[in-house]
Amino acid sequence: MKSTTFVACLCLAGIAPVSLAQHDNHGSAERHTEAEPVNTMCPVGKEPIVPSAGTVEYKGKTIGICCPGCGKQFLAWDDARKDEFVALAVAHREPGMEDHADHDMGKPEAAAAMADATWTGPFPLATCPVSGQKLGSMGDPIVKKYDGREVRFCCGGCIGKFEADQAGYWEKIDEQIVKDQLRYYPTEICVVSGEPLVENGEEIANNMVYGNRLVRLCCKMCERQFKADPKKFIQTLDKKTADAQRKDYPLDTCVVAGGKLGSMGEPVEMVVAGRLMRFCCAGCIPKVETDPAKYTKLIDEAWQAKGMFMPKVQKDGHGDGHGGADHSDHDHGG
Repeated sequence: MKSTTFVACLCLAGIAPVSLAQHDNHGSAERHTEAEPVNTMCPVGKEPIVPSAGTVEYKGKTIGICCPGCGKQFLAWDDARKDEFVALAVAHREPGMEDHADHDMGKPEAAAAMADATWTGPFPLATCPVSGQKLGSMGDPIVKKYDGREVRFCCGGCIGKFEADQAGYWEKIDEQIVKDQLRYYPTEICVVSGEPLVENGEEIANNMVYGNRLVRLCCKMCERQFKADPKKFIQTLDKKTADAQRKDYPLDTCVVAGGKLGSMGEPVEMVVAGRLMRFCCAGCIPKVETDPAKYTKLIDEAWQAKGMFMPKVQKDGHGDGHGGADHSDHDHGG
């Protein structure tokens, strides 16, 4: 039986929002914003330093970090390790510089590891990203993958335009996915570190779309860890999503076949575009994978009938709708 598999989250201990400077080896911590950091890469996260994360000071040297918790972790190192990092930073040879420049991605073993780590969900939007036409309005959509990520087109004429400006089209797709899936997001903690995504009542999350799925993380270091093993963290997110939506799930019938849930044994579960879907049997899953927008729309309507997960109302009084507007009168770009 094919169903969602859930695993435990890998948590990072000791990450907290602080901005520290250590003025001696054992002194008290205080804010430090004056001197320029000697490093460009965080000693802990091995990511480019972020000014808003603060700095720490060690033996008169200011050390930049990529997220607040890294300062405490750096200061917990023994002096020999800290001295080694400072020496490498002064020589512009600090750890992480080569990785960030993607020098290793040309190696076969690195490429193989990246390919094995990729994950994608089905393209969740109802319209072609190029023409705006409703998918299926011109025959079966054309399904392609770019770097392992699925996208669907209304016709072959749109493919060339997409490939000529992938960055631009992916940006628009990601904006729609974030807007659509944010209302279903099940947790206010980072799925990698377990740290909160809300601080003093304000959102501090980094909204990332990976494989057509919204993932909300607390910092760049967690983004790097997520991308090293996305399948693992997507499973964590799936479990949180299913647990959050199962109790009040709006249907007692299979969203595909219409049969009573439980009539053919334990219902099969799957998470698509941030929505839990429950089926009478595993045989229904391929139909959802073939036309995900059709079934996410049915789930949306069921939740909205219960007054839950409603799309935000725009100034003109109309909802956002699923997957963006239905541009049935849009000039076709193919």
